Amino acid sequence: MSKFIQSSKEQGQQGTSFLSDVNQSPAESSQTQQNINVTRQQSFGLTETFLNNSVTSLAAASIASVGSGHHVRAIDPNHCYKMDHKKRGKCIIFNNKEFAKSTTMPARDGSDFDALRMREIFGDLLQFDVDVHVNRTTIEMLQIVAKAAAEESNCDSDCLALVILSHGGDGGIVYGTNGFIKLEVLIEPLKGLGCPALIGKPKLIFIQACRGMQLDEGANASDTKRGKTAATADTAYKIPTEADFLYAFSCPPGYFSFRNGKQGSWFIQAITKVFKKHGTNLEIMQLLTRVNQTVAMEFESNSQNKDYTGKKQIPAIVSLLTKDLYFTRNRWTED
Repeated sequence: MSKFIQSSKEQGQQGTSFLSDVNQSPAESSQTQQNINVTRQQSFGLTETFLNNSVTSLAAASIASVGSGHHVRAIDPNHCYKMDHKKRGKCIIFNNKEFAKSTTMPARDGSDFDALRMREIFGDLLQFDVDVHVNRTTIEMLQIVAKAAAEESNCDSDCLALVILSHGGDGGIVYGTNGFIKLEVLIEPLKGLGCPALIGKPKLIFIQACRGMQLDEGANASDTKRGKTAATADTAYKIPTEADFLYAFSCPPGYFSFRNGKQGSWFIQAITKVFKKHGTNLEIMQLLTRVNQTVAMEFESNSQNKDYTGKKQIPAIVSLLTKDLYFTRNRWTED
C-alpha cells in the first residue's frame, strides 16, 4: 500500500546440474546427494567471498552448479569493471536550491536533505571522495566538471560520479542559479579524449530534477496479481565516446519530479534506503531497479491542491555501461 507523503514539485508546485537424469541405485543416489550438498556449500562460500572482497579476487573461481538445474554463478571478472584502484574516485554534488529572479524558478526546499543523504551514501558507504557545491551558476558547474575530468587522480580511480540536485525541464536541461544548461553540454568534458584517464571506466550521473510538466496519474492494480505476471595494456582498441555512462533520472522525460520540503525528494529517499541495505553487494542495475520499485510503490502525492493529489512517479535509468558494476568496500589500507 502506498505511503502518502506531503510533497512539492521540482517546478515549485507544492504537493507532494550439471547432473543428468539417470537411473541410480539407492547407494549411488545417496552419494550423489552428498556431492550436491558439498557443491552447494562450496557455491555459497564462493558467493560470500565475492560479497566481502574485490571482484578481482574471483578471477580463478569457476562456475558451480547445484541440482535440478538451479545454478549458482561465480562473478566473471572479465565482465565486471575493475574496482580495485587506489581510489574509488570523485563524486561531485551540485546542490542548487536558490535561483535568480530572472529564471522564475522558486527555491528548492528540502534539497539540503538530499545533498546530505547523497554525501553519506557516496562518501561513507561507497567510499568516494565527495565535493559538494551549493548554488552554482551554469558556467561554474561546467568549470567544476571540466576540472574534475582533468585531474590526474582519475588514473588511480575506479570511476566518477556526478549528482545534480536542481530544477530541470524539457529538452534535457538542468538549472544553475542563473539559468539552464543542457545536460549533454555539462558532461561533455567527461567523454572520450576530453577525459582519457576515465576511458573504459564507469561515469555515473544522478539527476534529481523535473524533466517537464506532465503528472503521472498512476494506474490501479490488484494486489493479488502483483508479481505473478510475467582490455590489456598492450592491446589498442577503440571505445565509443558515449560508452560507460549511466544516467539515473528521478523521472522519465516530460514528467514532474516530486520533492518534500521537510524530507527531501522521493528519488533520493529511495536511493538512500536501497543503497544502505544493498549498496555493497548488488550490481548497480539491480540497485537502481529496486530504487524504481521503491519510488513506484511507496510514494504518492498528497496536496491541498486536488490537481496535484494522488500522483505517482517512476525513475528512469539509462545505461550505456559495458560491464557489470559492483561497489566493494574496505579495499584500501593506510601505509
